[in-house]
Amino acid sequence: MTLIVAAAAVVVAATIALTFTLNRPKDVPRPDPVAATVPVELRAEGLPKNFSIGVVLTLGQSGEPGSEYNQAAQGAIVAAQRFAQGGAAVVLSAQNDRGTEDGARAAVRALGEQGVSGVVVATTGPQARAAAKTAEELGLPAILPYAQPLDPAPATWTTGPSGESAEAALRTALNGKNRVLLVADGGEIPPTAGIAQTLSLDGFEQVTDLAQEAAIQTGDQLRPPVEGAPTGAESTRVAEPADAVVVSAATPQRLARLVQALQSRDVSVPLIIPAGATAPAFASTLAELDGAASGQLVSVAPAGGDATALQQDAHGRGMSAFLSAVRLASGDPEIKNLTADATFAADAWAADSCSHDAVVALVRAAALADSGDPVKVGAALRTMSFGPGEGLAGPALDFSRSGALSAETVPVYASSQDLGLRPPDENAPRLVWVPAPAPATP
Repeated sequence: MTLIVAAAAVVVAATIALTFTLNRPKDVPRPDPVAATVPVELRAEGLPKNFSIGVVLTLGQSGEPGSEYNQAAQGAIVAAQRFAQGGAAVVLSAQNDRGTEDGARAAVRALGEQGVSGVVVATTGPQARAAAKTAEELGLPAILPYAQPLDPAPATWTTGPSGESAEAALRTALNGKNRVLLVADGGEIPPTAGIAQTLSLDGFEQVTDLAQEAAIQTGDQLRPPVEGAPTGAESTRVAEPADAVVVSAATPQRLARLVQALQSRDVSVPLIIPAGATAPAFASTLAELDGAASGQLVSVAPAGGDATALQQDAHGRGMSAFLSAVRLASGDPEIKNLTADATFAADAWAADSCSHDAVVALVRAAALADSGDPVKVGAALRTMSFGPGEGLAGPALDFSRSGALSAETVPVYASSQDLGLRPPDENAPRLVWVPAPAPATP
């Protein structure tokens, strides 16, 4: 049995260096459900032979919507490797939806013909909803880690945060802010009340012009005299500057461009990013543009990222086991990515717990059903809930409801701290999202 060892020193050092200290949740008084040392390998007695899971991806290198989670979805490989270490073979079959609804339908149909027992829809947008609908029509259980299905079927689940939960976290992040500026580039407009002014890239020739106007509105830059002003006219500062900027864009890549432009104009107020910032594509694009991963950047997410491994509880040990498995998989050049066109190591920095946990859930359901029949797998999964004791790395999941995520969405803050928990990679961006400290007990 492969056990987590020698991680304590790394964790202690990273804990001291972190800006934000993670506290044990107050609402878990009972003993932790897993041992003090969590095995990396996962066992699944009863899993049928020739068991396979389909993964739908949007491939692309030019910022195609949905492609931002390609690297995150490599967490599915980690789950399969952990079960392999425990003696249970899990085959992953990936299909490219080509970024279209028709492509998504064709991808799911191809997976159905291959005999998969369930589908992980690792994309977003209209193609994710089309894939989920097609899976429903074919009787395939489907898990969407990064998207919300429309009118989900009994065997369709999302493991991401609901819109209502994300909205509540955004309100928390904006608490005390009275003059909020929205800076947008084609993204959804957050419904949160309190946005006093909106600047859209559509109204400017270049993103730098938009950023300059935003800096003026936050009081970080002076407005120059208007053309034709009298000689000697002075630059002026806005009377009531914005005290926060909400940043929204159609893709994480465009989001990173906006953030970097705002930073280049020395915008100093919090930059609050409600959607897209936690995708690997945001981190990599921001790094390419020399943007800063600092506590000025605030997003919203369930508290289940890498920093969870620093917690001294069951969830911390579950995440530590996952990250140990990431390191092991990265060190084996024979382990490929989902599309088998590169080694897993190339994407190890981005492989996430969401895709990993989706695979864990489907495997556990098939083992309980003692069958690879998709209908039986879906029926079993509807009766199940999971936590770190069942091998999850992220927050607890309850599949008795279509929105399986049990954890609340909270504000999270960007940090460039290298936690030292993933394989060293000089090319990987340095950005982790850390929840705010839990309130002190009175």
